[in-house]
Amino acid sequence: MSAGLYSVNVAYHLNLKKSGTEMINTRPTAPRTVPGEIIVKLARHQADTALLQSQTGGRVVEEFHFPVDRLSMEQGQMVRVKLADGTSVEDTLEQLRQDDEIVFAEPNYVYSLDEAANPPNDLHEKLWGLDNQGQTGGTVGADVNISEAWKVSTGSKGPLISVIDSGIDYNHPDLAANMWINPGEIAGDGIDNDGNGVVDDVHGYNAYADNGDPMDGFSHGTHCAGTIAAVGNNSVGVTGVMQEAQLMAVKIFSDSGSTSTDAILRGLAYSARMGAQITSNSWGGPRASEAIKEAFESHPGLHIIAAGNGNFDNDRKDNFPSNYDLDNIVAVAATDHNDKRARFSQWGATKVDVAAPGHGIYSTIPGDRYGLKSGTSMATPHVTGGAGLILSAYPDATPQEIKQRLIYGSDRSDELSGVSVSNGRVNFGKSLQDDTVAPGAPNDFGAAEVGIRGGSISWTSVGDDKWGNGAAPVVEVWKSSDPLNAHNLGAAEKSMLNGANEVGDLAHFFFETEPKEIAETVHFAMRSLDNVGNSSELRFATVEAPAAEVALGDNFDGESVEFQAGGDFHRVEEEGRGLVFSTRPGEEGSKPVSDLVSREIDLTAKKDAYLKFDYKTDMGWGERAGVYASTDGENWVEKAQFRRHSSGWREQAVDLSEYDGQRILLKFGVTALEGKRHGGMRVDDVRVLVGSR
Repeated sequence: MSAGLYSVNVAYHLNLKKSGTEMINTRPTAPRTVPGEIIVKLARHQADTALLQSQTGGRVVEEFHFPVDRLSMEQGQMVRVKLADGTSVEDTLEQLRQDDEIVFAEPNYVYSLDEAANPPNDLHEKLWGLDNQGQTGGTVGADVNISEAWKVSTGSKGPLISVIDSGIDYNHPDLAANMWINPGEIAGDGIDNDGNGVVDDVHGYNAYADNGDPMDGFSHGTHCAGTIAAVGNNSVGVTGVMQEAQLMAVKIFSDSGSTSTDAILRGLAYSARMGAQITSNSWGGPRASEAIKEAFESHPGLHIIAAGNGNFDNDRKDNFPSNYDLDNIVAVAATDHNDKRARFSQWGATKVDVAAPGHGIYSTIPGDRYGLKSGTSMATPHVTGGAGLILSAYPDATPQEIKQRLIYGSDRSDELSGVSVSNGRVNFGKSLQDDTVAPGAPNDFGAAEVGIRGGSISWTSVGDDKWGNGAAPVVEVWKSSDPLNAHNLGAAEKSMLNGANEVGDLAHFFFETEPKEIAETVHFAMRSLDNVGNSSELRFATVEAPAAEVALGDNFDGESVEFQAGGDFHRVEEEGRGLVFSTRPGEEGSKPVSDLVSREIDLTAKKDAYLKFDYKTDMGWGERAGVYASTDGENWVEKAQFRRHSSGWREQAVDLSEYDGQRILLKFGVTALEGKRHGGMRVDDVRVLVGSR
């Protein structure tokens, strides 16, 4: 059986091919698009689309309408335009983007669903993601804690959940009873009974083909649907996270696993129009679409979205739609049966919200069958089902409240630190707790110990419910160089910490600062939270980081310097900087070794030694540069290396704290091919900053 992987791509196809146990990425450079089509957002409501058609030489073939409860009625239409044959899409987009009447214009991107390598196919080892007893060789308890969640809710026909994917096999015996039935439609009469623009949309909508039959011909969506809500307690196959549910099938992919922006927009618009409160989205790629972003933003539901399977950091590299900065999106990474990040899963300490089981997941596939698939595609429906359980138990919960329950109810661990905002794996038993009492807020939040490199702040741990029911499980701390208040925390550096073991324990948060020659005020805020997101009042504190002493400082502009130069090192005038040391050779070319050695630096009564300097390099092949430290002037330890080329001057910092309490020398060293002429290395403004013991 094949293993479905999340990969849907715009800027490239991510093809994961079987090669032993390895997954191989192939990435064509250009994004795929629907030939001759663009998506355009007009600036004004009821703007003249005839003028747009005249400008582009094309015709408006479709308009997209989204809920406007959070958007201005003055906003213009979003339309799909089919250009005339031979018209350049790139030139047309460039022209439209210069027009003040156009909010955005973009290609009609093509997306695709691909497959991953097969995980072990053992029909006897099932559903570890719901209840992990080590049956697949994993860690007992590395699951979503479904047994505790089901004590609160097993699901209901209340929440309408839209699976926006490759469709659903709505006849599958383990899904049929949990499929949504459109109350306004009469099956098979060929009439659009409810007037929503789709004929016979009994179980959902085929947005790819624009008809009422969302049958799955690819298997991906059916597998996701089974994890969300395969019928429970029916003596057939498996159960989903929700034993009872309402699943709306919204098919945006063809049976070969590809789609385009217009199909995605139609699917999201239908989902919103028909009242879906949760959407499940196991697809994405690297290309941002303003049209798709607006569709998600305007949709009043909560959107659970896969983080991706490219094994990279979403904080550093784009992935959409999971990376859209929207309050109603929950981005999901994948874990394995040992509570570690799945090897393929993307992650992001700020761009991914939670992690969930996603490797070797057993679920429904078309044709009354079951199979194993892996991917953040499989993690996403776990979280979708958990969101459905929350909404079943708490029907008035807002999307933001559900998101908080998912994040703060997670089981945090060192293995999953930095994988997501939650620093853990979802635990639906905790997320479904009936808790309306917020934790207390300590009154002794403040500095404990501070030096030039940082320090700690401390507080007395509070209870989950004010001062009772055990310690609050989560603490959030913000750090900033600017004063903090309840309204500017988003600009501060945030850390999520595990709570203490007991109420009344003294807790610490350790922070780092860069040593400076002047004292610095560091500002902090903190609050305690429980598993469902109830939070204490904010507490604020300020810390004075002391000024560092200068154990060695030289900008090379004076008559005497703190360094001895050898080889090609010599002082030269640098515009805007004054005198600097450089190894740029003369007419005879480079010397093989060039050193710039400091005087002895006394650190015997100092601590937290920290070297800072500015440098610039333009070295050629065969040249190498570094900074070294020595306690005897003979044996040198390399502390940093430099790249062959740097774009302009850069500041470099090197930790020297291992030499606290000793006397040391520093050396800038450059080796080169003798006689060759290169730009060499330049050094300026060298300082060793220290604190007193």
